[in-house]
Amino acid sequence: MIVAVTCLLVFSSSARFTPVPVSAIGLANVVVTSIYWGSNPMDPSTAHAGDVNAQLSVVLTNVGDDVARAVNATLNLGPPLIYNYTVGSVQYSASQISKVAGDLQPSQSFTVPFTVSVDSAAKEGIYRYDLLLSYKSARELQQINTDVMIDVPLWNGELHVQNIVTVPTKIYPDSKEVVVKTFIVNSGNGEAKDLQLKLDLTQPLTASSSGSDSFYVGSIPAGQTSEADFVIDVAKDAQFGQYDVILGEQTGNVLIPIGQLPLYIAEKVKFDVVSVTPTTVHAGDSGDVISLDIRNGGSVKADSVRVELRVGNFFTGTLTDFLGTMQANETKTAFFTVDIDSKAQPGNYNLDLRFDWTQDTNALDDTQSITLTVASPGVPTALVAVALVVIIGAGGYFFLRKRRAKAAESAKK
Repeated sequence: MIVAVTCLLVFSSSARFTPVPVSAIGLANVVVTSIYWGSNPMDPSTAHAGDVNAQLSVVLTNVGDDVARAVNATLNLGPPLIYNYTVGSVQYSASQISKVAGDLQPSQSFTVPFTVSVDSAAKEGIYRYDLLLSYKSARELQQINTDVMIDVPLWNGELHVQNIVTVPTKIYPDSKEVVVKTFIVNSGNGEAKDLQLKLDLTQPLTASSSGSDSFYVGSIPAGQTSEADFVIDVAKDAQFGQYDVILGEQTGNVLIPIGQLPLYIAEKVKFDVVSVTPTTVHAGDSGDVISLDIRNGGSVKADSVRVELRVGNFFTGTLTDFLGTMQANETKTAFFTVDIDSKAQPGNYNLDLRFDWTQDTNALDDTQSITLTVASPGVPTALVAVALVVIIGAGGYFFLRKRRAKAAESAKK
């Protein structure tokens, strides 16, 4: 029999291997024709650091002229691939995995699945492993053993911040429940799996509720984009300007930075109460007019300004005034007509002053406090009026009586 030695070169899109020349005319010849992660050759997956029980599929094909009997494939492992198995409650590790492919007819293929895990510290790259193939050629029952070097790729995802959008578009000091829509793109070669994203918030930005600064994305395949939504609050005393917030991947207690989110806090009109007149009222008063001089202390215009005096149980009356448009540094006066219950106890009363206005088509509001002093009841106005009438009447009576007395005395003379 004439034996010719050949070298077969077969390539895979997901991995590479180096065959050893073992074929002979008239014999079986089993070679590796493809390697991929996962179980679907039409949609192969990727593996990266930390994967557990990932399937590495190796496709064997008999390219010889004879039947390959009892085909066996043994994969010799090394870092970062690991094979762990459990017997009872005890876990063991092995440096080799053997799989039986059975008999392969000429031109027949068989996919051998190897279940392995990847060390969590594995770096991206291509790792080379030895695959031992053993079988018999049916005609001669000749034992054939070949070593094939296979290249196994490990790709990691590479995440970047593609874009951010806030709802509402403009945010201000004291803005609540602002939704930060963040679009993350995976520009790496591998799938990014089990992603838990988190914002590293610092003052004046805080989470609106427990966990609203975190978002579970799951997996992002290579080349695809995913959205993560966070909900935050802005402190009332926040200074306007840009704040760069770090977005990171939460792994245990470690936050691995992905990128920065530039959040801009716009200037919000701040109203200053310049004066309150009067500052003291009396229990039982009716129709007291309280005037407040209010200044736009910001550098932007406020439209449709409305001021409401929010009072307690002892105050009633006309408690809202409309000031219209207020330019920067402009001062206007708000008037409120207040009745004070006679049961109001003397003392200082803190009253809320609520401002509502429109700024850059956004409806905004703010609340401040003023203090009114309630004094003991004064003399009722009606009694004062009656007393004045009595006094004036009495004075007139005595004046007329005195004139008449003088006139009578003059007549006698």
